[in-house]
Amino acid sequence: MQILDGRLVSDKLLSDLKIQINQQQAKIKLDIILVGDDPASLKYVSIKQQKAEQVGIITKLYHLPTTVTQTEISQLINRLNHDSNVTAFILQLPLPSHLNRLNLLNQISPSKDADGLNALNLGLLFQNSPSAIPSATALGVIKLLDHYSIPLDGKNTVIVGRSIEVGLPLLAMLNNKNCTVSLCHSHTQDLQSKCLQADILISAVGQSNFIKADYVKHHATLVDIGINKHPQTGNLVGDFDFESISTKASFITPVPGGVGPMTVVSLLINTLNLWQKQQYPQITS
Repeated sequence: MQILDGRLVSDKLLSDLKIQINQQQAKIKLDIILVGDDPASLKYVSIKQQKAEQVGIITKLYHLPTTVTQTEISQLINRLNHDSNVTAFILQLPLPSHLNRLNLLNQISPSKDADGLNALNLGLLFQNSPSAIPSATALGVIKLLDHYSIPLDGKNTVIVGRSIEVGLPLLAMLNNKNCTVSLCHSHTQDLQSKCLQADILISAVGQSNFIKADYVKHHATLVDIGINKHPQTGNLVGDFDFESISTKASFITPVPGGVGPMTVVSLLINTLNLWQKQQYPQITS
């Protein structure tokens, strides 16, 4: 079994990104909207700002109270859409339950959508359009698999979880790589038998140790996107029961240190791509 080391790969990509930004003398600004004080979100935003600064991207944080209204966030998004000094921005998820996240995400201009969660960008992914900005997490998974030269063409791939952040964009991107993709979810019948067919098994369920060894075929590649607290130990764990599965897998991502760092660097790659599209629309369209 080989570990798909997201920290190692992301460090290399961050180094390459810094060189590209310096060579192009790019003045890039990434704004972040954060609502509330969710500890995980505060940590993720801090990491995003730190890594952005590391490669030469300026960030600005709008830290809003949980009492903020839909209208107030909508007005902020509209302002950022029209601010020529802002290259791109993101709305950190999750949001408080009183806010309509899809309406807000779809209000973000596709040309400034660094997280790739606007409906237009998702649609362009399904069209395999080069102008699509992919979900940062989905892009991170693809770049991690590419780095380790995991064969994709013709492989049976099962994704467990159909969110707009992970499952749907990964379905599009893996289909564009000529995988045979099955998207499973809470209504899927006989999930175990479907998982056992997977050459590449990807889970984004958000339940600790959800997938056990008897769901995994020998020599499969396993990508764990879940980040959960173990109910007994409180340690961070993924969706896969790592100890029981590791003896069957050929490749597996750890939690933490797998997809998480790849998501952050992919957000910054998207931000540079958006800057390039804004600067050179004839070349990048």
